[in-house]
Amino acid sequence: MKGISNFIITNLSARYIILTIVDILIVSLMIYFVLRAIRHTRTLQLAEGIGIYFIVLMGLAKLSNSIHLVTVGYIMNGLLRFSVTFLPILLVVVFQPELRKWFTGLGRGITIGERMEFVSTEDFKNMVDEIVKSVKYMSLNKIGALIIIERDVPLNEYIETGVPINSLVKAELLNTIFYPNTALHDGAVIIRGTHIVAARCVLPLSLDEALDKEGVGTRHRAAVGITEETDALAVVVSEQTGIISLAVKGKLTRYLSPLELRGMLLVMAKPAWAERKEKFKAK
Repeated sequence: MKGISNFIITNLSARYIILTIVDILIVSLMIYFVLRAIRHTRTLQLAEGIGIYFIVLMGLAKLSNSIHLVTVGYIMNGLLRFSVTFLPILLVVVFQPELRKWFTGLGRGITIGERMEFVSTEDFKNMVDEIVKSVKYMSLNKIGALIIIERDVPLNEYIETGVPINSLVKAELLNTIFYPNTALHDGAVIIRGTHIVAARCVLPLSLDEALDKEGVGTRHRAAVGITEETDALAVVVSEQTGIISLAVKGKLTRYLSPLELRGMLLVMAKPAWAERKEKFKAK
């Protein structure tokens, strides 16, 4: 009987230890991936600020209680309870842009009615060729440009900030839009499918501090900003240097040749829903 009890206790202890280790590993991995995702961003600084705020508040409350500063201790404890109570609201307000990106990511791949138009492979390649032709011209002539290519995530809220066009993508039209001092040259052009849907669109600016080292301006920050919040692609031509860049998922690739840009767009620019539809038709 004693042997059976010892066997049960030993196995329960081993099971408890294993579950504890697994529990710690899961929590550690969660913290690791969260820190990895927010490193080199404003989010990490905000998280550090909130952490320091609560550490200082708890320290002052404990110190006040230990040296019997009743009034100060009461205020600190009350402020701490108030802060903890409203912490969820504080997190939502402070991290609103990051939460928006996260929920947008969850919704990717969900199609709506206006997104179901099928783009043939030939039309898609023609569209890419027109973009590259225009970018090559603007790069040689140092004409600043910002071209956004919509993929799965709809860009309606940014399209509404611009001037509707609804025209087929043509190099001559893009060159005219971005020609200096024209009415539509400032802002971004947004392409959906094979059409330019709007020009002079206003985009969110990225707060990534790493861009400061690149020495880029507002146009490049807008390109990175829109790709941080959506799955769109952003083609940028520098007005000062004529350098061609491509922003994807918040990362900026610079010093591209027109041929390199064409290859990257052919691989990445096609909407995922169109790729899935082609594969389905092939079967």
